[in-house]
Amino acid sequence: MKNFIWQRRWAFMILCCCCSIAVMAQKEPIKYGKIDENDLKMTTYPLDSLAHAVVLCDFGVTGFQYDIAGDKGWQVSFKRVVRIKVLDKEGVTAGDFQFKLYHQGNDNRENLTDIDGTTFNFENGKVVKSKLEKRNILKEDEDKDHISVKFAMPNVRPGSVIDVSYMILSDFVFNLKPWKFQTNYPVKWSEYITNVPEYFIYKHAMLGYNSLAINETTSTRGSIVFTTSSRSSGYVTKTTYENNTVDYRIERTRLAMENVPAFKEEAYLTTADNYQSIYTSELASSKSSNGIYQDYTTTWEKINKILLDSDNFGTAMKRAGYMDDEIELALKKTSTETQKMLVIFKLIKDKMRWDGISALFSEDIKKAWKERTGNSADINLMLIAALRKSGLNVEPIVLSTRSNGVLNPAHPSLTDLNYVIARVNIGDKEYLLDATEPLAAAGLLPVRCLSNKGRTVKEYNSDWIDIATGVGDRYSAQYTLTLEPDGSVTGVSSHLRDAHNAFNFRKSVDKASSLDNFYKDKEKNTEGLEITSKTVPMLDSIYKPLQENLGFILKDVCDMGSNRLFISPLLFEKTKENPFKLNARLYPVEFPYPINETLIFTWNIPDGYVVDQLPESALMNLPGDGGKFAYNVTQNGKTVLIVSKIQINKTLFNSNEYKSIKDFFNLIVTKQAEQILLKKG
Repeated sequence: MKNFIWQRRWAFMILCCCCSIAVMAQKEPIKYGKIDENDLKMTTYPLDSLAHAVVLCDFGVTGFQYDIAGDKGWQVSFKRVVRIKVLDKEGVTAGDFQFKLYHQGNDNRENLTDIDGTTFNFENGKVVKSKLEKRNILKEDEDKDHISVKFAMPNVRPGSVIDVSYMILSDFVFNLKPWKFQTNYPVKWSEYITNVPEYFIYKHAMLGYNSLAINETTSTRGSIVFTTSSRSSGYVTKTTYENNTVDYRIERTRLAMENVPAFKEEAYLTTADNYQSIYTSELASSKSSNGIYQDYTTTWEKINKILLDSDNFGTAMKRAGYMDDEIELALKKTSTETQKMLVIFKLIKDKMRWDGISALFSEDIKKAWKERTGNSADINLMLIAALRKSGLNVEPIVLSTRSNGVLNPAHPSLTDLNYVIARVNIGDKEYLLDATEPLAAAGLLPVRCLSNKGRTVKEYNSDWIDIATGVGDRYSAQYTLTLEPDGSVTGVSSHLRDAHNAFNFRKSVDKASSLDNFYKDKEKNTEGLEITSKTVPMLDSIYKPLQENLGFILKDVCDMGSNRLFISPLLFEKTKENPFKLNARLYPVEFPYPINETLIFTWNIPDGYVVDQLPESALMNLPGDGGKFAYNVTQNGKTVLIVSKIQINKTLFNSNEYKSIKDFFNLIVTKQAEQILLKKG
């Protein structure tokens, strides 16, 4: 990220930040180390009796200071004091803290300083304090751009109160630290203040569903006094000093929330940051002391320009000379544009290994090519460059991954972008490509990319495209099963996987190192399973559906000495648990792709037994053609046929549809768990 700083060349500089009387008189909601004994005696939180911990107060202040001794210009200081009450054993982890600090080389960085921590416990009628020791603060390099700082507060147990304070001094003014009003624990009071000089104009976003108790903006004044020295000439010299004062306006924003409920995270959610109550700030423009404005991210077009002008984006996708020989060799036997696309896509996938880092900007694309490893931008910008070199119509698509958050077209933001893929246009068809996954076919994006929208990056006529794909998760399985006299089940099954289901299967096999190891793990994780035969003929053909044929024995399914036998007909294919458990969900349900699953089970009833009871058939449709569950059970003589079909047709269900999707999965779990009852006869 660019570091927007102002530099001055005066011999000596003094910074004076003058606040108005009203600001100085503002009472802070918390003072580090000064706790209320009633907080120590608290055993439950009245507003959430199930809470494992509660944030009693969280107070943060962001301000600006000028680098007096060096040439860094403006720096951002972020100070925080937080107090947490631990209510039970599961809340003890509230005393664990972790920070991710960014740095650009050796010059510009974020520094974590002034760390203080105290754990308070009530013992024998007295308050006992345990201080955080500096030697227990652990620092380690996370990657070339980030340092991780971790510590765990001492002697934390149910009943403890934790106080922590710290400051982060940053050389980067592009983003202010986001403030989280809402956490996984309920928050009694959260307050955040920003003091921003008039030279910086930020875009702010308030996410989440909770209302502010305080939202006020006031103005104060600040000044910088620059002192310059000059020395006279001649035999007798004299040094004189002159003060120059620059006055400026400070915009002060104070925000607060009270009694914020805990954010309860549940399945099928892109990222909690999309829906938690969080306040973010990104630099939109700046103003110099002489009144000249510079825009950065006020429009998507300006963001396009930043990307196209960047050596680590625009330049990186234009230069392919380092790949010339490999590209020429790969294209030798191609005649169509589609063939060219596929061989170049394969070339980059085979050559490169993704290091697991999602990125918008390349680090060093030529070095990545040489070392055969790089971040996602290294690989995909390299792919774009190679496709362009091959004469194809290709353009970059920038997006936000699912874990990074949903893009808002009405809120231009460079920070919200963290990934780039390629779009190839051939005739009336378009293909979205991500070369970080060697087992993905052209047009099939990994789940992390399946967010709401992406944006093309080009000089003119950039547009939005839908990233959510119609390519879904398709799986069908057909079982023929026989209950044997010893209580075991022998069976054969045929499985057909396509799109994401096939991709995920291939990745699982690759992770296991071999097909044999994959099935050994399956046997280990499924009690009583012995696989007697297996064939997967299309395992290496990523552009074809994957077929899997198995023979197996499942031991100890029934006690054949009993007069009544209970059979769970869907065996290990059944859905065991409803992923939706909340009474109400304020945020939407977000499936990454449509789902289509068909399971067919044919059970052969053993001699000497007859069917006493079968599960009943069931049918449920989600509103608006959102999905369908059909469960059909039929008997023909000594054979029972069960067909279970699950379809999820749309990927986004709003909060008012939550009850429907929860009931839908309740029915799936209930029906697939129902048993066949046999009796002797």
